[in-house]
Parts: sequence; structure tokens; C-alpha cells
Amino acid sequence: MKLKVDKLKKWENELNVCIRCGYCYEHCHLFKLTGWEVDTPRGKLLLIYGLVTGEVVPSEYMAEKIFECFYCKNCGKSCSANVAVTDIFTEAREVLKEAGFDVDGTTVKVDEDMCSGCGICVSVCKAEATKVEKEEGKRKGYQISPKELRAKVAEYLVGAR
Repeated sequence: MKLKVDKLKKWENELNVCIRCGYCYEHCHLFKLTGWEVDTPRGKLLLIYGLVTGEVVPSEYMAEKIFECFYCKNCGKSCSANVAVTDIFTEAREVLKEAGFDVDGTTVKVDEDMCSGCGICVSVCKAEATKVEKEEGKRKGYQISPKELRAKVAEYLVGAR
């Protein structure tokens, strides 16, 4: 796979501005889930820097790590050096996609036929990776309201004891 690193070269100075302080990962949902440095914005920026300098050979694993991001932009907001973190991630994803890397990354998949729109998935998602946008007066999936679903879940849990 041929990687067009030239597109990423424009970020080399910006990547050098990053002082590796770690403020970015204090608010990173993915890092809070895994605890791995490679899942932090800082870790991803180091991987991208390695691509730019030729010190890192692109791989499926590396591409997966760069694609694993919820794009909440908390890293950029907390960056004391004002590095355009998500802009760099976006460009790196584009370059990797063009090179033929086809990874899922961090995605939330919802089965629309099964979803009732109750929002329980939102409340239990540790990564805060999903939300439910409700349309007034419409129900989805099983045609049950959130109130009815909560009652059924409570009834089930009481019966399971």
C-alpha cells in the first residue's frame, strides 16, 4: 500500500508544537475505556508523526488506532499548545483510506428495526459514543414508549429475583 505522506507533511511543524503534556487524554473517552497510551490523542499524534518522518510503517493496527476516535474534540479544546488535533486526525484518515486501509475504527451501529428510541444505550455507553434524537409523536422499533419500556424492564428485573 502506497501512502501519500506528502499530504501529512504540512502538519510536521504542528506535530512538533505538541509538547506531549498529556492534557489531551485527560478528557479522552477512548483512553478512559482502555487506559492505553496508543488510544490517547497524544499516542495517535506520535503515530502520525512517525508516518510523516518515515519512522513508522503503516499497518492495519496503526490505521485502526488512528480511526478509533469519537471526534468529541475535547483533546483540541484542552491542548495547551493549540494543536489542531482533530484536523490532523482527519487528514491522516484520508491518507490511510486512499492507501487502501479499510478499518472500522470507532463506530456505533444501531439496528433501526430493533431500536425503540428509549435512550438506555446512551445512559450505559461508557464511551458516550451515541445519542438518540427523538421525533415528536413518533415511536420506533417495537412501538413502545420509554416509560413503558422502563416499566417492562423493572417488572422483568423484579421477577428475575
